[in-house]
Amino acid sequence: MPVRRGHVAPRTTIIETIIRKFDTHDRSFLVANAQQGLCHIIYCSDGFCRLTGFSRAEVMQRPAVCEFLHGPMTSPHAVAALRDALAAGVEKHFEILYYRKDGE
Repeated sequence: MPVRRGHVAPRTTIIETIIRKFDTHDRSFLVANAQQGLCHIIYCSDGFCRLTGFSRAEVMQRPAVCEFLHGPMTSPHAVAALRDALAAGVEKHFEILYYRKDGE
């Protein structure tokens, strides 16, 4: 499967539409593939890379829970809520504290 701008899943109309609609300079987002119970990142925006300090290559194919952004004050309850929402495929709203690559 060809890699295009960090997109590592088969190209589909809906994924391409989401990326095209939201991939602007002021947006930071991830797209994850939830097939077969695995929820790995298949796309990350340039804004996400700037915000977190991670390169696209460092982010791709990692779990969508983003353990690599967890730090000492990241709430285990929020992480559990995120895992549950991803596993169930439901929308949830909550706050979670993530850290940049430099620990900030």
